[in-house]
Amino acid sequence: MSQTETVMLHPGRHFQTRSSLASRCCALALLASGVASAQNPSQPADDPAATAAELPATSAAAARGMVGSGQRPHVPKALSRPEGWPGGKTDGKTDGKGDSDNHVLSSILPNPGGPLEPIATPINAADAKMAGKSGVIQAGFEETLPSGAAAAGQPAGAQSLDNARVVARVGPEVVLEGDLLTPTALAWLDKVSGGLTPEQVRELKTQICRQVIKQHVESMVIYVDACRTIPEDRIPEIEKKVNEAFDQQQLPRLVKDAGVANALEYDQLLRSRGQSLDRIRKTFFERALAQQWIQQKVVNDGEIPHAEMIAWYQNHLAEYDYPAKARFEQLTVKITAGRPRGQAWNMLAAMGNDVMQGKPFADVARSRSEGPTAATGGSYDWTTRGSLVSKVIDEAVFTMPVGQLTAILDDGSALHILRVIERIDAGRTPFIEAQVGIRNQLQDERRKRQMDEYFATVRDRTPVWTIFDDEPGSQPGGGPTQAGAQAGTQTASQPRMTK
Repeated sequence: MSQTETVMLHPGRHFQTRSSLASRCCALALLASGVASAQNPSQPADDPAATAAELPATSAAAARGMVGSGQRPHVPKALSRPEGWPGGKTDGKTDGKGDSDNHVLSSILPNPGGPLEPIATPINAADAKMAGKSGVIQAGFEETLPSGAAAAGQPAGAQSLDNARVVARVGPEVVLEGDLLTPTALAWLDKVSGGLTPEQVRELKTQICRQVIKQHVESMVIYVDACRTIPEDRIPEIEKKVNEAFDQQQLPRLVKDAGVANALEYDQLLRSRGQSLDRIRKTFFERALAQQWIQQKVVNDGEIPHAEMIAWYQNHLAEYDYPAKARFEQLTVKITAGRPRGQAWNMLAAMGNDVMQGKPFADVARSRSEGPTAATGGSYDWTTRGSLVSKVIDEAVFTMPVGQLTAILDDGSALHILRVIERIDAGRTPFIEAQVGIRNQLQDERRKRQMDEYFATVRDRTPVWTIFDDEPGSQPGGGPTQAGAQAGTQTASQPRMTK
């Protein structure tokens, strides 16, 4: 307080105060009591125990510490700071030029209403330059912008803040945009965003989030349910083990795919794209815990009855029917305007004679055939009946004897000689061969039903919201449907993410 500052005690009464701590304590004492101290002049003013002993024991007001008539509350002596403590004053100056310790910020201004003054003297020239006129040394942090961001005028830090947008809430958990942008997606964005405006990059991020948010929300619902049951003190231990598995199994692959030397460089790369290694670890832990939890909840140890498998087989016979298929070789000579049919016939007949005389079929095809597979020796892999464009060739492949050369075949545009290597006639897979696959499929269906039932239960008690809930075709609290997600990705003049 200044020399002219006053403290109001009662209307009409003013006391001038001084800047010393003792005078302010006296003023506070008078303000609290409003009475003179005549109760017990022999009692020291700084002994609260003795003061309390002198109060009447039967007074309810005294028992509650209230001030009654003729009483004065205890006011402790002002505490002095040992020399050298933060905040201590040695010369009484506050201009930042004396030897006062100004390293402790205070909310009480020595001159209320006056301009702000430096809180510390810059340590060195570099800090002095950063401090400027404000006297505050700025913390140094520089974020590397992704390619194209600087050219688009995007300020430093905008990438990180942009990826911090809340896109969903699952119970008490908040899902950020960065949780949905995987390292693969970020690498693709960094590759294609060079010539795009910030608005176009924002639309691409929204498309990615729209495609993956449903699966992420389902995983988070299970994670929240697991956290309800698992004791809270065990979560850090589980997270530590999962992080160790991530660092040993996943991180080396991520570092290698990113083309960097170590995890530190990988983290720096992620931060330049608005992501971080800690956030990727967090997402990995949440998904791993959810996966482990659903495996415990959905137990599928029961054996599928034999009668149920036979019934499935009988009801799905068409799925076990297979068409005829064959592997064959082909020599071809095309009929063109400059090569009449007779000339083409002679050329193909010469190739057929060479094969019959012992020359390898593949060598003849590679050197002289004009068919689509001539470069690979004229061979065709397994082909089902009815799948060939040429009806003449299709009929010959599935009727001619295996291992024999056919006669010259004419389909109008070219001449052909074929040899069937192997053929399997149409038929039906017997139950004895199909039962293993049937058992696995029935177990998968049983597991899916259990998962759907469990997930419906936890969804009923876990509120979910996403930024896509109001879009046409969206599912409440679950993001867009598959059709809605596909419709949302059909944006004109936008690059498309590919694997």
